[in-house]
Formats: sequence, structure tokens, C-alpha cells
Amino acid sequence: MKRVLILLFTMIMIWGCSGSLPDWYQNREDYFPDKDYIVSKGWGETPDKAIEKAAINMAQIFSTHITVEKNILERYESISDAKNMAEKYYEFSEETARLISDQNLVNILFVEPAWDSRSKSFYTLAHIKRTETARILMDRIKREQETIEYYVRMVYGTNDAVEKYHYYTAAWLTAGRNKMMQEQLDVLVPGIGTKPIYSFSELGELKNKAAEDINFIISVEGDNNGRIKQALTTAINGAGFTTVGNNGLLSIRAKALIKNIDIDQKPLAFVSWELQIKMSDGQDVTALSMMEEGREGSTNTENAKMHAFERMQDFINDEFQIKLMDYFDKLKNMR
Repeated sequence: MKRVLILLFTMIMIWGCSGSLPDWYQNREDYFPDKDYIVSKGWGETPDKAIEKAAINMAQIFSTHITVEKNILERYESISDAKNMAEKYYEFSEETARLISDQNLVNILFVEPAWDSRSKSFYTLAHIKRTETARILMDRIKREQETIEYYVRMVYGTNDAVEKYHYYTAAWLTAGRNKMMQEQLDVLVPGIGTKPIYSFSELGELKNKAAEDINFIISVEGDNNGRIKQALTTAINGAGFTTVGNNGLLSIRAKALIKNIDIDQKPLAFVSWELQIKMSDGQDVTALSMMEEGREGSTNTENAKMHAFERMQDFINDEFQIKLMDYFDKLKNMR
């Protein structure tokens, strides 16, 4: 009886340690050889979580080789018709599909997640075919290169400084997207690709030079210490533009309003604030309008006002420059 119990216990231990992962997971190279595929593992408590983890791991394989900044890719998405080139992942969760799209993964597929009773988790593999995906990327790079050439032609078709800057910016953002796809190509099939007529760095220099021809005149009401004007100047200069005392190509008019609030919370003092910003073009047409408001408190009214100006500065630093760049990015309808 004792021997039977020992044998039974031994069999249970062997079964418990053996696991139940499928062969395609344990012997990936047999199913997805490295010369033909890029593969990443995924696991999670649900099938969607396993797929999401595999997508994250696949993105990390590529992200270590991608040098294009995320905000450039995001700005490109806002001006392009990339939705027509987006991959469709209806069989996966909305969160996973969004993750794949955000990471710019192309032609990614997943093995049906398998349940492992021992670890109580689902397991899957994400895989990308090297040659097939490389052809997809090369086709997209070619199409985007045609768009870049179109934007550059538009530059030479206008004498308007704002339009020139806009078209160079659109070309530069598109070239950033192409640079990212070329870097993905280098991971998939090293050594293939084409040399662009206009490189990302060259277009960046042309964009920056065009920005120097765009100047702003700034006027601010209620800015006794000059902090709002300085914050606007810094944001405009940070975007590559210049400021002048008069005869600006574009004008910024801002108004800072601060009022005392009678709240019975002694010994604290409170003020309310409002910041209005309007940008107009040479024909005095409003090109951009923004407004923010809030409330600040401190040990005395002067300190509360100081905090109010700090919040206005933060708003300009965080929001105004983004809206300013967005205006120039989307100045004209895309082709």
C-alpha cells in the first residue's frame, strides 16, 4: 500500500510539472523559422490579454530600432488619410486593435490563444512574415514619397510664407512616417529600401527655414508684470517662429482677467482668473481662439494673483503651442 501511494504521488508530481502548452509555443522555431518570421510571445488571464501582451512584445522588438519621435507620428496621423491604410483587427478586442495601430505594427497575426491548466493562463504567439510585410511597407513608402513630392511642388507654387511653411511641414511629417517604415524594413529584411529624393532631415531644415519668414506681433491686456507676453513669446519661438514689435504677419491678442473672490475661508484669499487668446492673420481673420479660466487661493491676495499668472503660463506652455502647431499642420485640406 505504501509503495502504491508513493507511485501515485510520483505520477501526480510528473503530471503537474509536465505542463500543457502546445507544441507550437514550446518549439516556435519549427513552426515560425527566424529567417521567415519575427515572433513574440504573449500570455494572460484571458485570450485578449494574451494577444495584447504579444502585441506589446512585438512592438518592443521594433521600438528599439525606431528613432522617429512619437509626437511626429501623431502629427502625421492628424493630417493624413492613413485610416485608408490601417490594418483591420475585428477578431480582437478594441483595446488590442488600438494598441496595434498606435504601435504602427503592420501585417501582424496571432495564433489562437491556448489555455494552460497548470499556470491557469492563455498563451499565444504574434508573428509577422518578413518578406510579405516588407513588400507592404515598400509599397506604402513609395505612395508616401509621391505625396511628399506633391507637397514640395506646392511650395514652389505659392509666394505665401504661411503656405510654404505648411507644405514643408506636411512633407516633413510624411517623411517622418516613411523614415519609421524604413526602420521597420531594416528589422524585417536588412538592406532593402530606396533612397528618398527628400530626406526627413533635409525637409526638417527647409521647414525650419520657412518658419523664420513667419513673424508674430503680440499684445496683452492685464499683463502688468509681462509674464503672459513672455510665455507667448517663448511658445512662438519654441515653434520656430519669430516675434516683432510691429507689422507682424500674424497677430496674437491676449487678455488676462483677475478678480478677487469673497470667500469666507480666513486666513486664505482667493481670486478667479480668465485668459483669452486670439490669433489673426494678415486680413484680421481669426485663425485661432482659446480661453481658459480657474481659481487660485493663497495666504494673501498678491500671492493668489501670482499663482493665477503661473496657471496662465502653464496653459500657454501646455496648450497654446500645441494648438498653434495644429493650425499650421491643418492649414489646407489634404490632397
